[in-house]
Amino acid sequence: MFVLLARICQYVLLLTGILFLIWLSTIEILYQNKECFSVNIQKSIYENENISPNASMIDSRLKLNHFTILGTHNSYHRANLIYKYEHQQLDKQLSFGIRQIELDIHLMKNNLVIYHLQLFDDKTNCYCFKDCLMKIVKWTEENRFHYPIYLFIEIKQMFYEDLMTGLTGGVKCEHLQQIKEEILDVFSLDTFILPQQIQGNQTSIRLALKKQRQNEFEGSYTYQNYGWPPVYQSLGKLIPVFLDDVHNRAVHLYSTCDSLQNFFLIAQTNLNLPYSSIICFSSSIKDTEILVNIAMNGQIIRLFLGYENDKIYQTTKQYGIHIISSDCEQCNDRPLCQALANHFQDSTILCNHYSAPPFCNSSLPFL
Repeated sequence: MFVLLARICQYVLLLTGILFLIWLSTIEILYQNKECFSVNIQKSIYENENISPNASMIDSRLKLNHFTILGTHNSYHRANLIYKYEHQQLDKQLSFGIRQIELDIHLMKNNLVIYHLQLFDDKTNCYCFKDCLMKIVKWTEENRFHYPIYLFIEIKQMFYEDLMTGLTGGVKCEHLQQIKEEILDVFSLDTFILPQQIQGNQTSIRLALKKQRQNEFEGSYTYQNYGWPPVYQSLGKLIPVFLDDVHNRAVHLYSTCDSLQNFFLIAQTNLNLPYSSIICFSSSIKDTEILVNIAMNGQIIRLFLGYENDKIYQTTKQYGIHIISSDCEQCNDRPLCQALANHFQDSTILCNHYSAPPFCNSSLPFL
């Protein structure tokens, strides 16, 4: 009996090993990045001396946390048999009014690539990370004074998402450095709103945002060189964000990873960490009181809705959601998409329900 069981275990292990090798070989064949070497990179230079003709029409007291914008989830995604939603090319989304883009990165030695899940969900509008960035660059060069764009970066690291990254221990500081370098191959550093600008002379980003918000509660909306910058000074810029709401890797990396500290804001679920600036929620949210606490702390709330969570949207929009990220870039017959279209029918950038001051004006000429 024991001999039979031992042989069965041997066969199971052998079969598992064979299947693993087939899986690994398939991934090695399917996912390469040779074509990424041919992407034509033209570095964009942010021109500080250019002043937007719209800047004088925007109250200097209005800041990024005073507005609600639309974003997309898995912004590169194309439909397949399992996942039905699909987004337009990134430049088309930006022209539509989307101001938060999310890219899922799969780590490769020479060039980073973009898609959702290996084998099961890998259709994408821009496979090479630099190609995705170039689509954004070309749009921003044609629309130099756009409302700032949040560039969310998520690194796929579970074995079912990206086998090699999962097997080698997940995200490391060197990976964030690689992403930063590829971004800076395309954009100049001046293009970005960076963590140090948010922190200013305060001891942490969280305290800077809290102090800024406290000043506003006391009636002072003057920018003190910490916290969210004024909108009129932020036109044409991008905000790089490491999306860490699932794996919480930043907790272990932050203190020793210069790229994480100095380049990326971090979007996650804990509002009490020193770097807490963008707090993420999804359709599973149950306690809306925490949304009020986040807004009172001056932090930005990002809500992911997918394409069917109309009930969650109706429940939470009164609490001051700043970034509404969904799969409803263009309206269709789904209730959530219709609700978003009705709410944002005049503009895709609106004064925030909770945090905007009385003098906020959503009819400003934002791009």
